[in-house]
Amino acid sequence: MPTSKEYAYYIKGNKIAIVEKDWSFAGGQTLTQPELNDISVLGALLWKSPTASVADGLEIQYSYSPNYFIDETDKVDTQIDTYVSTDGLLKLIDQADNDYSASPESLSDGSYIVLRSAGKWNGLHKVQAAGTGYITLYTKCSDSSTVQQAFEETPSLYYNVNVLDSEADNLDIPRYLAGAVVYYVKAKYAEDAGEIDMREFFMREFRRLTEKYQTAKQKGARMVQGFNLMR
Repeated sequence: MPTSKEYAYYIKGNKIAIVEKDWSFAGGQTLTQPELNDISVLGALLWKSPTASVADGLEIQYSYSPNYFIDETDKVDTQIDTYVSTDGLLKLIDQADNDYSASPESLSDGSYIVLRSAGKWNGLHKVQAAGTGYITLYTKCSDSSTVQQAFEETPSLYYNVNVLDSEADNLDIPRYLAGAVVYYVKAKYAEDAGEIDMREFFMREFRRLTEKYQTAKQKGARMVQGFNLMR
């Protein structure tokens, strides 16, 4: 006889986690909106990391939400030549001895950079220290600590990076879509309050604005069908 399995998910920042309902402690099917901190009659959490394997896997639909933006792509440095491991951290080397702690980069502890065309080091990195001819990152590196490694291509180092690491950050979205975001947030509040009708109303408005925005981005001529007015 097949057994029933119930899953839920939660999102923290740009990460998603799957949890499974522990039926061994449950008293029956949950008909109301479940909470991740629900407690069973035996005092244990109902929701746990998956307790059994799933033969065919789970399908998750998602939309990409970036955690950083490059504010000005023309502010880029291409003088990085090699890299080395220093105390287990990635250290970028510039043989031309550019001072990365001075303008225009002005990097220091807590700054962020983005690497492109840097092989396995592509992506966002947090700076630990910067100075003349080097940038030490908080990125773990297990390569040689004595022999400098050359990049396969000339890396592009972007230093004007806006990282979304605080609730006070501003989202880099078009002004028109700001209204859609408001409708989405209202829909989530209505869903948490159990007001399904209000939730559906706000989601319809959210979809209407996003679809209208996408339609406005379509290129090419638009054909307008003519008609005759009968008098």
